[in-house]
Amino acid sequence: MRNRNSIEEKNLRNILKEKRLELKLTQRDLGERLNTPHTFVNKYEVGERYLTFTEVIDICKCLQIDVHSLLDDVLKDSAE
Repeated sequence: MRNRNSIEEKNLRNILKEKRLELKLTQRDLGERLNTPHTFVNKYEVGERYLTFTEVIDICKCLQIDVHSLLDDVLKDSAE
């Protein structure tokens, strides 16, 4: 069952947001790159919306994130 407050969901949101900020992209900038409204970015960053697997892949491409390392990073704290 999905849980917006799970460690994995929080890790995913934090990683994607930190990378967006590191690239100095606004939510609007990323939304344009994804061909989505900026509210799409806002809603997943604050946990109001879940991402599908393919959406995560698209976001990773825009943010230059390796999907394999993302998985390791998302799961990192949950194994402890």
